[in-house]
Amino acid sequence: MKKWKVLFIGLLSINFLIAVLLIGLIFQPVNDVDFSKRSEVVGDAELSVLAKKEDLNTLIDKYLKKEFNNQPLNYDVNLTDVVEVYGTIQAFGNDLDIQMAFEPVVQENGDILLEQQSLSVGKLQLPVRTVLRYVNNNFKLPEYVQIDPKNESVYVALQQLELKSDFRVKVEKFDLENDDIRVKLISTE
Repeated sequence: MKKWKVLFIGLLSINFLIAVLLIGLIFQPVNDVDFSKRSEVVGDAELSVLAKKEDLNTLIDKYLKKEFNNQPLNYDVNLTDVVEVYGTIQAFGNDLDIQMAFEPVVQENGDILLEQQSLSVGKLQLPVRTVLRYVNNNFKLPEYVQIDPKNESVYVALQQLELKSDFRVKVEKFDLENDDIRVKLISTE
């Protein structure tokens, strides 16, 4: 009988030690990392975005309505196989319809150069340089949009576009014919 009591107390002691050890391990941290000390972020974070023409048309429309609602130059931008701009300008006391078509060319830095393909006022084809010079001299455009009448182009400096978040925009691909538009959002801080 003595042997039975000794073995029982030994088994009970082993079970007690295992339970204490398991409880101790459960309440130990996973590793010895000090989460109060965060590592410093090095470099910029990038987010790649794939877009469709339809989505960009919606974004552009909302942006124009919000930012340029009180401008005398009323216009819409529509992405088809080219960048189309429709609008009205005031000349000789009348509103004249204007239509422009641009071929987008992605620059190495992620900006876009819009090369003029066609321009008409009403049904009349006018010299591109004259109309672009008129628009450049008479209408307030955002700082990141630069019209170059001499080269018949418009430069959209997306690097200068100020977003409400701390990101800047860089276009990687802008293939309207194949509906393949790739943009990177890059953190600035």
